[in-house]
Amino acid sequence: MVNHPEQVFRDHFHSVYRVALSMSGNHADAEDIAQEVFVAIIRALPRFRGDAKLSTWIYRITMRIGTRWLARRGAATEVAPSPSAADSAIPIDLVNALRKLPTNLRMVIQLVGIEGLSHAEAADVLAIPEGTVASRMHYARKRLIELLGD
Repeated sequence: MVNHPEQVFRDHFHSVYRVALSMSGNHADAEDIAQEVFVAIIRALPRFRGDAKLSTWIYRITMRIGTRWLARRGAATEVAPSPSAADSAIPIDLVNALRKLPTNLRMVIQLVGIEGLSHAEAADVLAIPEGTVASRMHYARKRLIELLGD
């Protein structure tokens, strides 16, 4: 299966950027992370065997690079980013509540609820059991209800 880098970029840039923004909390850092992700993808694309869906493989690279990038910068992942155009389709109260979630819950909501991955795909991306994804989704929803009720 041959994937052309330009097509991979066009098909996956927005997803990579949204996840990077969710991780970093600001546009400048998200752009830097996305750039690093696509450099890694272009280098690794010839070795992609198709054992996983391309999108799952790309999310996994994004999570790994984003986590490493934030650790190098000494950036906390528990940030309150400024409102963005990417959030415009989501009510501001929900955006603010999502930003208050711990990273492990926010990333599950991002991958399953926003990006549309299945629990199994999110588990693969996050390298956690599928049951943990379901559990985190449960706690994230419960916490969001509490935050939105305040």
